[in-house]
Amino acid sequence: MKRILVIALLLISSHASALSIKWIPLVTTEKNGNPVNIEGNAVLEYRNAGKGGIDWTVTGDGPTGGKGVRELWLFDNSAAGIPGTSQATTSFSVISNSVGFVMAGDHNDGFAQFFVDNIDVGTYDMYRGGNRILVVNGLDSSVHTLKIVQLGLHSPLSTKGDVAIFGGAAFNASVSPIPEPETYVMLLAGLALLGFAGRKKVNV
Repeated sequence: MKRILVIALLLISSHASALSIKWIPLVTTEKNGNPVNIEGNAVLEYRNAGKGGIDWTVTGDGPTGGKGVRELWLFDNSAAGIPGTSQATTSFSVISNSVGFVMAGDHNDGFAQFFVDNIDVGTYDMYRGGNRILVVNGLDSSVHTLKIVQLGLHSPLSTKGDVAIFGGAAFNASVSPIPEPETYVMLLAGLALLGFAGRKKVNV
């Protein structure tokens, strides 16, 4: 009976979801570099990070640049004797359960730290990363905020520690439905009956 109760408790607690974080290629884009869908899920809102930030707010003491409406650069000029870190932040206006950091990376890029709603979702070496999306699934359905920090650090392979950003995307990824409370009641009732039947069998 104790074993059955332990299994039931594990089943009840297993619905607690954890974040899923992965890199995928940026393959389907509109002319400005923004994805129209992510893994088959329509992008609900795109926050463009072109020159000067556009839909993003840039802070810190690191210089910035970029290419028109397509790309924002957070520079690390430590090689020129001008060290400094900077960060870019944006917030969506739509509710979603998933987000994507749409990034670029070449021989000048270094380490970037990523946050969703001030939760650290990882630090990655962007050196020659190419056009990729850092996808974060399993979020609560709400309005989310993204932040990217240029750390002023880079691997020995990179010439500098720049961070290049195309933008951020909000979308809804399909998730397995969480059982209703009635389902758990039925599960526990069934397990209790199994336990009672097993106990009765032993007594006979």
